[in-house]
Formats: sequence, C-alpha cells, structure tokens
Amino acid sequence: MKEAMQSLIKKFKAIGVTGSAMVTELLRFRVLDQILQTSPEVRQWGITGDKLYELAQQSTVEVFGELPYDQVAFESVYGPSFAVEVMDFITETGYVEGLAAGEQWRLPFKDIIEFHKNSEGIILFANIEEYAALAEEILQAIPSERLLLYTSSETCYNLFKQLYPLAPVIDEWPEDVIFDHIVAASTGLFRAPVEIMQELANRVGNITELGTAHYFIPISAIQDQVGMNRMAVQYMLLQPRLEAIREWAPLGTYEFVYTNRSVKKVALEIREVMGDTWRSTPFIALPHEVLASMDTFSMVQYALSLCGIEPAMKAQLPTLGEDGFTSKDPKVPLYVQRVFNAFEATRLELERQGTEVQLKLVDHEGRKAGETLDEDSYAELMEQSKVAEEDTAYWMFTNPEAAYIWYTYFLSLQGEQVLTKLAQMVLTPEALLQLMGSVRRQIIKEEPLAELATRFEKARAARKAALAKADADWQAEIEAIAKEIVPNPTESN
Repeated sequence: MKEAMQSLIKKFKAIGVTGSAMVTELLRFRVLDQILQTSPEVRQWGITGDKLYELAQQSTVEVFGELPYDQVAFESVYGPSFAVEVMDFITETGYVEGLAAGEQWRLPFKDIIEFHKNSEGIILFANIEEYAALAEEILQAIPSERLLLYTSSETCYNLFKQLYPLAPVIDEWPEDVIFDHIVAASTGLFRAPVEIMQELANRVGNITELGTAHYFIPISAIQDQVGMNRMAVQYMLLQPRLEAIREWAPLGTYEFVYTNRSVKKVALEIREVMGDTWRSTPFIALPHEVLASMDTFSMVQYALSLCGIEPAMKAQLPTLGEDGFTSKDPKVPLYVQRVFNAFEATRLELERQGTEVQLKLVDHEGRKAGETLDEDSYAELMEQSKVAEEDTAYWMFTNPEAAYIWYTYFLSLQGEQVLTKLAQMVLTPEALLQLMGSVRRQIIKEEPLAELATRFEKARAARKAALAKADADWQAEIEAIAKEIVPNPTESN
C-alpha cells in the first residue's frame, strides 16, 4: 500500500473514522471539491477553513450524512485525502465491495478510447465497476451524449451517481437496443464466468452494421468450455465480423475484436504488457469455423500445437488456473491476496533466465486454515505493503497436493518442453505464470491423489537426505585433499 494511503488511514483512525466510513468521507470531499471548482468567487479569492467546513455541512449532509468530526479534524484529513485516488483506495482496502479501480485496463483501453474520440454514434461501456478508475478519462475524452456506462453493481451505480451526477450511468443492459459500439471488460471478479459469457454472447449481435465491439473476457471463462459456456464460446467464434483474438498477459483476459465488415480469417496473438507498452507474439490466422471446431479453444493450446506439442486438450480436464492463484493474479484483489498470504499455503515459485525456467516448492508459513480474522487483524493486513512489492513470481495453493501435481508435471520431460515453449512466447515471469495457468492435467480421484502425494513426499524427503549426505561427503573429501595442499601452521618462537 502506498505511503500516502497508509498515512491517510492513520489520520482517519485518529479522528474516529474507520472502514467503509473512510470511503464515504473521500467521496464527500470529491463532491465538495467539485462544488468549489464551479464557484468563480472561490477560484478567485480562495476559501477559509471555517467556511469550507460550513459549506460541507450545508451541501453534503443530505447525500453523505452528518459530518462525524469537528472542523479541526476535518482540516486534518481534507487536504491529505487528495493525495490518493478514491478507486485505488477502494481496490486496495476492500472496504467497499463490488468495485475495482481497474488500472490494469489502462493500456488495452488506450487505443480504444483514442479510436472513439473520432468515431460516430453511441458507445456502451459495459461492466464499468471493473474499471471504475478509467471512467473519468472516458468522460473527458468522449462527449457524454455519445456515452452509456453500464454496471450491474448497485454499489457502483450509487457511487457514480454521487461522483458524476451528469454521467449517463445505467444499471441494466437494454436487451433490444442496438448500439454503434460496445466495449465490455471483466476479470470475473464480481460475477461468475458463465454469467459473463452468456451475457456477452447474447449481446454480440447488438451492434449496427457499421459498428464495432471489444470484449475483454476473463481467462477463467474461456477455460471453462463445458455446457452453456462451450456454446457461448463457439457462437462468438463463429461471428463473421470477428477480426482478432488477443490473450493479454498477465492481465488474465482475452480480447475479442469485432469489426464493421466480414473477415475470412481471425488474427491470433498473445500481447504481453511491458510497462507502458506491449509486445506481441502472433500466430497463424485461422478461419472462424476451424476455431469453433477445436476440442478446446485456447491460445496456449494452439500455440503449443504449432510447436509440435499436444498437451491435454479436453475441456473437462482441470487447468492449473483452477487449482491455485498467482502472485499478481488480476482476478484476486490486493486485499484478498493479503488475506490469503496471512494463512499457511504451498507455493510453486518461478525464476527464469532467458528461456530457462527454475521451479521451487516452498512452504509458506502463516495462520492455520480455518482461523478467523477479527476486525483489528484485518485492518492490520490492509495496511501491509508486502504483497504489492513482492518480487518472487509464484503460484499459491491452499491444497499442497495440487502443488505436488503441477511441480511434478513441469519437471517431467513433457512438462519441461511445454514450459520452455511458453517461455519463448513471453518475457516476464508474471506473463509466463498466466500461460502456465492454461495447461490442463488429468483428473485424479481423491484416493489415488492421496497415494501420489504420499509417494511425492517420500521421494522428496529421500532426495533431500541424499543431497545432504552428498554435500557432507563432498566437504569431507575437500578437507582431506586440503591437508595435502595447505601447510600445517608452525609454532612461532
């Protein structure tokens, strides 16, 4: 957590404001600031502390409730509050659920927003609760009469109405309305992947003849290709206006791009975020029918098949992404990662040098599973910054047996081959973790799984003992040889 945010939380606590009440006050201050900016007198002459407090009492009580502090306390937090972004504060603390800053979408959205500055017609930005921090940028770049912001979150709807009273926000996606352009993005954080897939598939035809659509779909929804989800994926792949599919790493999302004309082949690529830009790994374009007829559509599976590797392909088989979460998992908010990291777990840590990848199993210490966090313990976790600043890239498993399975898989001859090919597609450890998450394994029943885990632990313990003995024997031999080389110390007179 940023220093300014930690400092502000302490200031709020000092005046008796905690939890979600802090968010309420941050919103109050933003609305108050908007009022001040619309006043020519204030802009010219400024305003004193007592007048500002009086204005807050007169103009914000109806929406945000009574001020829970006096003027001195108000002045201690009002100024410092503008050093933090409200959406970032919500995302990092989790004090208001159902809303995410969505800063990870800034790069993918950059070209889309630029394009729509000069496009024509009405644009629907759907699931705005998952990229709330970009709303202001969208509202500044595109005239509000050309916009509709859709959210299924009641919290987000109410918050946006308070922060942006003139913004065109709706809380229901109009089923029969045809839009000129649609942009939808989701990490699967607040809704089930199957729900997202069905909604997007149902609306893929709701654009005009000259319209476009960008769907950012959570990777978990693409991996889950059984039942209705399978039909939804096939339907979206078969649309003749589907121009490109991109897997964004490590954002945990697929981008489906629909253009205003029919295309014969779909462009396929992995886009890896590299700071303020991205790099592309393109693959051979395929006709819509070929994509839809794949046993399991997956950019990773397709890329590996081009390299002559055919890993498990059936959609019913579990993926690595279903068994654990990564150190920079986009579908897990920072505050949830802090909670997870407070408990004991098994990590599969990853280090890479070029295309050479090293894996290591590490037992992560923490609270015992089943322990509950009280309010004070939770508040302490929210003020920590370790999770965000950690350098090691890893998969974390609450079930050690899952860690054993994947460690064994990637250390096998076929697993090493898969890992090397994936490392050739992306450069950063975080992006590689995402690609690993699409690899599938056999389904193993509970009894055989326990047996495999026992065998693994025995073999692991035997290996450690053998290495320790080998190291001791090696050191003993070094000492014996050294006696023949290093002269004995002589007694000094």
